[in-house]
Amino acid sequence: MKVSFGLHRLAKPRRFLLPLLVIIAVAGGLYAWRSPRIERPVVEAMVVSPPSSEMPVFYIKTRDKKVALTFDISWGTKTLPLVLQVLRNANQRATFFVSSPWVEMHPELAREIVAAGHEIASHGEKHVNLSTLGKAQVIENIATAGKVIEEKLGVKTKYLRPPNGDYDDVVISAAKELGYETVIWAVDSLDWKNPGVQFMVDRVKKLVFPGAILLFHASDSAKQTHLALPLVLEQLRKDGYQLLTLGELWTAGQPGRDDPRGKPRMPQ
Repeated sequence: MKVSFGLHRLAKPRRFLLPLLVIIAVAGGLYAWRSPRIERPVVEAMVVSPPSSEMPVFYIKTRDKKVALTFDISWGTKTLPLVLQVLRNANQRATFFVSSPWVEMHPELAREIVAAGHEIASHGEKHVNLSTLGKAQVIENIATAGKVIEEKLGVKTKYLRPPNGDYDDVVISAAKELGYETVIWAVDSLDWKNPGVQFMVDRVKKLVFPGAILLFHASDSAKQTHLALPLVLEQLRKDGYQLLTLGELWTAGQPGRDDPRGKPRMPQ
C-alpha cells in the first residue's frame, strides 16, 4: 500500500502557501500594534578629539609605584592658596599647568607656586580646543603662553597640556616644533565636576597604577579639591605610591603614548 500523504498538493504550493502567508503577516501586524513597545537603550556618543597618528603622553612606563601629581589652573584666586597649603602640610611637590592669561592676571600667585618648589608647565594661552585651529594659530597659542610664563616667572616650560585635553596631529606636531611634549593624563579625579570628596578619593584609588599621571585642578571652579586632596595623598601613600612632579616621574621610564583611559589593566 502506497502512502502519498498529499504529495501531489506539494507540487503546487502556491495554492495554499500564499493565503497562509497573508494570514501570518496580518496577524503579526496586529500583534505588534497591540503589544507594548520595547525601548532600546540609548547609547551616548563619546566626545573625543579628532583622530591622531601622533600621540601625546598619558603615563610613564614603569613598574615602580610612582605617579605624577598635576594641577591645571586657568582662572580664579581662591582655590589655589588652599591647594598650596595642603601640599605644604603634606610636604608634597606637584606640577602646575598654568595658562598664560591667568599668570598675567595673577603673577604674585603664580610666583607662589614657583617659590613653593613646584614645577611649572604650560596650559596654553586661550582656553579653547586647539584642534579647531589652524597650525599657525596653534603655534601662536603655544608660543605666546611660553613667552608670557617665562617673562613673568623666569621659567622655561617644556610640557604642554592643551586646554580640555584636546589634541590632534597638528597640535602635537606644532608643540614638538616649539620644543614641547604634549601631556594629557591617565587618571582624572573629576574634581572639576565637584562630585564629592569620597567619590574623588575612591576614584583615584580605583584607577591609579604605576606611572600614572593624575589630573586635578586649582581653578576656582574646583571647589572640593582642597578637601579631597589630603585624603587622596594619604590613601596613595598608604598603598605604597610615591607622588612626584611630572619631570621626576619622566625619569622613571619611557613615555606611554597609548591611551589607558577606560581600558582594563592587568593585575599588579
